[in-house]
Amino acid sequence: MNANRQPDNLSRWHEHTGPVSSHLNPLASTLDAAIAPSLLPMLSTSADSASQAQTSLNAFDWKRTINDTYFDLNVSFRQPNKFLGFLQHAKLLDIGVSHYHANTVYYDRGAQSADYDDSILITFPLTGDVRFIQKKRSLSAKRGQFFIELSNLPYEFYHLYEASLYVIKVPLALLSAQIPTIERQFARSLSIDEGAGRLLVFQMKQILTLIHHQKLADLEIKILEQQLLNLIVLTLSAPKEVMMSEMSAIQSVHLKRIEHYVNLNLANPDLSPKTVAAACHISVRYLHKLFAELPYSFSEWVKMLRLKQANHILKSKSYVTIEEVAHRVGYGDQSYFSRIYKQYFGYSPRDTPSTG
Repeated sequence: MNANRQPDNLSRWHEHTGPVSSHLNPLASTLDAAIAPSLLPMLSTSADSASQAQTSLNAFDWKRTINDTYFDLNVSFRQPNKFLGFLQHAKLLDIGVSHYHANTVYYDRGAQSADYDDSILITFPLTGDVRFIQKKRSLSAKRGQFFIELSNLPYEFYHLYEASLYVIKVPLALLSAQIPTIERQFARSLSIDEGAGRLLVFQMKQILTLIHHQKLADLEIKILEQQLLNLIVLTLSAPKEVMMSEMSAIQSVHLKRIEHYVNLNLANPDLSPKTVAAACHISVRYLHKLFAELPYSFSEWVKMLRLKQANHILKSKSYVTIEEVAHRVGYGDQSYFSRIYKQYFGYSPRDTPSTG
């Protein structure tokens, strides 16, 4: 990674004549102005005053800290010698919470990232306008909105001026019931409503305060994480797109019908686009159009569902032979099944760890 690398689309930065701050204001006043009273009416100022003691990071330290906190990213700066940022991070058991404040910076998660991280980031802008691009989707998000970043796909993330954010990193394994929503709503500007979303932002603030200013017992950390996870689930249960169209709602209904049918018929080796489209009363062309905005094609999605179902069967030991497992998820060739299973999970069917 090269902090001074200038991506092609960074050339647009130089078209902006507005100044980029060369230093951060004292965080107490900055954060008080950043968090709208209508969004977080009950926030205390204890964390803000304590934040002043935190050390601002230069470009080199920022790059290292960002990669340590989230995952492998290429980081570029318009003015590396003038960059300053601040990152406060709290790790619970499996979920990480961060408060991020920085001037102009650009991030690029390449297609061939060295690490694989099966998690998502949920980002809540507090000040500034941030841009995000993933899987041909492009969004702009500001205060009162949030968006989902898939860690296993390439993306670009940048802001032209100072921005303050809250970021949650959560393993997908904790959000299995929300995965269909995540797959439909990633890289879209979503609105924080008056309920769970607003409380979630408040909870992040409180967790950062508690973790950094109190010595918490393991049980207390576990309770905090469960409370946070509950709010994340509620926030993702019915996210509202900032500009949701009637057509996107119709597409969502069709995708749910497709998902239901495929899950009931994974054992059918002839689960083709034609078969599924006919069963769901849509054309094959329209089925492929629905999947054009998802991170994978229809065939890749069916393969993923089959392998995950096989993994569940193997972990529960509810089978007699590997060949039986292959047939139960629609594969007639055991050798082929074993090969793609190992490619996906990193271990063979026979080496699958038991949950018993």
